[in-house]
Amino acid sequence: MTNTVTAQNTASGDSSLSMHTGWWSSGWGQILPQHQGMLLCMVLGTATVREVEGDLDEIVDQIVGDSRTGLFALLGDDINLPIMWLDEEELESAESDEERDEIRSSAAEHEATLTSALQAAGLPVPTTTRELAQTMLDLKLVCHQDGVWSMPEEFPLPEDTLTLPEPVLARLQKMRHYTYTEVADQRIVRHLIDDLDYPTEVFTSLDRLVTITGEDLDQVRAALEQLVEIGDAQLYRGDPRAVVAAKDLPAHQRFYLVPDWEAFNENRMTIRRAD
Repeated sequence: MTNTVTAQNTASGDSSLSMHTGWWSSGWGQILPQHQGMLLCMVLGTATVREVEGDLDEIVDQIVGDSRTGLFALLGDDINLPIMWLDEEELESAESDEERDEIRSSAAEHEATLTSALQAAGLPVPTTTRELAQTMLDLKLVCHQDGVWSMPEEFPLPEDTLTLPEPVLARLQKMRHYTYTEVADQRIVRHLIDDLDYPTEVFTSLDRLVTITGEDLDQVRAALEQLVEIGDAQLYRGDPRAVVAAKDLPAHQRFYLVPDWEAFNENRMTIRRAD
């Protein structure tokens, strides 16, 4: 599991936990139970990297120890806690009945999607954290052989393993698009804010933005398309000006990038330079 793991310090000491980055990029976090799935991925990823051997209880004890509060509360004392589909804290922080209804509906849809997909594949539906670990084994997100835990270099995609409804497939595709464009998007935004101080417009080219962001041409195109799609900016060419799509621009051709700062401030958190 090389080149696909990020590490973070635990609150309990100098040791670190490893997290397979494929958890987010593959989309499994939107298919499996969000919180307990992520925690298991973290524990099993850490067992893989540290080469911790043993059954599930043994590796949880070795990696988590007595830290069964805070981050690891949802693993429970013996990982037999029921799976949590509805996040009570999220529900409590909701600001309206409509938002609470939406949270409940989303949780029920999430559970129904996994239940249906596993049943269609002839796999048991997990009801506890322990059973969820077996589901991850069944889905080949992790392997346990002779006491040794391992994870693949890349996770299989959910839609390549399970039959999923069209709305879920569309969400996964959109999520991956944003993941693909995120770095170029943020670097373009930082250029507009930090370097150009919220300009009304910029006369630029794809080549120039490639140089500024350090990202490749396809990613810059996709990031510009995303800026336009969510209403943060518009692209123009010519005199009189006409709207142009990033996909139709030659790399060297100049165009006007016109941010909509009012929409931007509604869509995003404000980025400020810390001096």
